[in-house]
Amino acid sequence: MWAGDQRQKLFRNLEAFGGGVLVGAVTAPGADELPWDEEACRALGPHKHSGKLGCRAAGRHADPWNRGAAERWRRLHRREYQETVAEIGPGCVVLLARVWELQARGLLHVHPVLGYATALQKAGARAYLARLARLAASYGFGFVHHERRLVKAMPAQHAAAYLSSYFVKGRRGKTALWESVRSPAMPRSIVYVSTKLTMQTGCPMRTLRLKRALYYLWGASVTFDELRAVAALLQAFPGSHIVRRNEPQRGPPVRDEVGLRRAR
Repeated sequence: MWAGDQRQKLFRNLEAFGGGVLVGAVTAPGADELPWDEEACRALGPHKHSGKLGCRAAGRHADPWNRGAAERWRRLHRREYQETVAEIGPGCVVLLARVWELQARGLLHVHPVLGYATALQKAGARAYLARLARLAASYGFGFVHHERRLVKAMPAQHAAAYLSSYFVKGRRGKTALWESVRSPAMPRSIVYVSTKLTMQTGCPMRTLRLKRALYYLWGASVTFDELRAVAALLQAFPGSHIVRRNEPQRGPPVRDEVGLRRAR
């Protein structure tokens, strides 16, 4: 259910943007910096290491790298955002979403989703990704997908489909979200969506949790307008709570005299 909520949050909010987007990828360093755990896949015999085969990065290197990844990303993003805006102008970098994924080899990588609808946004998004590629290694990251042939514009809903496809079953050497969320390697905030979008759509994570609770308690799927009304009532009356819908009382069947005579 949680993975479904995250998927719905991405779809509903990115669709609201309406224009094209770029989906970048910032990966962990390669095996030269974060070597493979030779013991984890020794049973395979001589082979080329791959997460798809069950090979894993050595924990003594991978664990500290994963723990610091979210903070290093915040600093890297903040620097490149500020420098790009200073060069091109306000509004050129629009970070619509940010999604963390856990590769099968046990290392994190991050996808920034950038608005790519106007000429200003297109210039800013390309410049931002190019800056990430130049300085990612200084913040402990590896390869950054930024070249035009690798990072192509796509409709926002296609980006939501691409990013949420691994939520259910994983793909391309990535662990499914329902598995990776249990890993201590995953940051606390796995999926971030711009508050400008969630304010526009009325679809933050707490609203989706309320929707799920209402379905569980009432057995009904409510619209987002109805969800906002319920949320407003809960806020207006502190201490109030939602109760399960009353079920009709059931007792033993009532048989009339005719029925009794027939039964005899």
